[in-house]
Parts: sequence; C-alpha cells; structure tokens
Amino acid sequence: MADFLHRYEDLLALILLGVGVVLITRYLLAKGVEWLADNAQLNPKLKGKILGFSTSIPELVATSSTAAMGLLGAGLWNIASSNIINSVLFVAALVWYRQQGRIAQIQFLDEMGFAASAIGLPLLLATQTGMERSPWTAVGLFGIFLAYLFLDKILNKHVDLEYAEEIERVEGSHSVAGALALIGFGIVGITLSGYYLGVYASNVVTRMGVPQWAVGWILGFITSLPELTTFFAVFAAAKKRGEKSDASVQANLDNLAASNMSNLGLIFPIGITVFLVTRALM
Repeated sequence: MADFLHRYEDLLALILLGVGVVLITRYLLAKGVEWLADNAQLNPKLKGKILGFSTSIPELVATSSTAAMGLLGAGLWNIASSNIINSVLFVAALVWYRQQGRIAQIQFLDEMGFAASAIGLPLLLATQTGMERSPWTAVGLFGIFLAYLFLDKILNKHVDLEYAEEIERVEGSHSVAGALALIGFGIVGITLSGYYLGVYASNVVTRMGVPQWAVGWILGFITSLPELTTFFAVFAAAKKRGEKSDASVQANLDNLAASNMSNLGLIFPIGITVFLVTRALM
C-alpha cells in the first residue's frame, strides 16, 4: 500500500486538489453567487448564466495553471472534455427529473446551439497541431464569446416577461455582505489551490509519463462536478416548489451554455495567453 501511494502520489495529489477546488467552488463561490442572485431577485435565465460562469472557475484555474507549466495541451483537453461531460450531465439531470419533454422547443434552440458549438471547436483545435498556440486563436475564440453574449441577449428579450413570476428563491435569509464574503473566500481558496494544481499536473506528465490529453480528461471530469451539482439542484428546487413553467429548464440550459462558452471563449484564450507569456519570459 505504501509503495502504491508513493508511486502515484502526484496523481493522487492532483485528484485531491481538483476535488478541493470543486468543493470550494460549489460551497463558497457558487453558493455566494446564489445568495447574491437571490438578493437581486434575478430571473431564471440570468441566474443560470451566473451559475454557469461561476462553476467554470475550476476550469480557469486548471487551464491557466497547467498552461503556466507549459502544458497547454492538458488545458485544451480539460476544456474539451469538460464541455462534453457538462453536456452529458445536463442530459442526465434532464432525464432523471423527467424534463426531456420540455427541451424540444424552438425557444431553447439558441442555448443548445451555443453549448454544442463549444464542444466541436475544442475538438477541432485538438486535431490542428500548433493552431491552439496561436495568439490569433485566442483573439478569435474571445470574439466568439462576445458574439455569444450579444446574440443571447438579442434572441432572448422575451425572457424577462415570460418568467416574471418565476424568481427562484434560496431558502433562508442571506445578506449581500455574507454573499460577498463567501465569494471572496472562494476566490482566495481557488487561487491558492490553482498554483499547486499546475505543479502536480506537470509532475504527472513528466514523472509518470501520462500524456497531456489524459491529464486533461482527468481534470475535465473533476472540474465538471460543480455543474453536476447545480443541474440537479435547480431541477430539485423546481420540483419541490411545484413548478408549472419551463423556468428550471431555462436556468439549466443557460448554466450549460454559459459554462461551455466561457470555457471555450474566455478561459482557453486566457490559457493561451498565460502559455505564450510564460514561454516568452523563460
């Protein structure tokens, strides 16, 4: 047993750190965002987008920290695998709560399109050697992210009126100060954990000979756990309050689309930038 732990200590440390980042994200950062959204009484669509952005923080940490160690390939596969796993988890939550009948509506086509495109593009980049290291790729992906924000706003002007009576509430009374404190602690915890996440990811590649794509898939699975939690939590809350509309489907779809698109168009460009700056300074 001792020999096993010694041999795989870097891999075990990587997994434990990844789980730690996920727990910090879910129970500090994401909860703080939920409390803040609750105080502002946001509609389901906007709340879903905020949850999607906040639950992508682990991908940001994993991608930027591995890129700083020269492992941009691991970061790319982290993004690609995370977006695939996020989509599978969304479908699983949809089926578990028997909401699949509600998804087949024209009003949801744009969110589904955004989520799907964020799967195809990382896989394309993974097959184009060198393209993922180009600063122009970073610029192009960020442009796609801005286009997503613009189109999503233009195509969904009806949402505020449609869900005017469907403001999701978090149980209990929570102050804005408490929400900001949770968010602050979450950011600090994730930042500290992120440095060591990159260190151990580098060790796994160099010492154990694990390919970067495999490390990326390990990180992708770990960093998708916050989305798993929020998808099921939103549907569970909707079932508890006897929801009659499509508000929970809308919230989770926006969670998925925002998470996948921010991974592709915001986080990976940051990873490319970190990688290029680190190489230039070496």
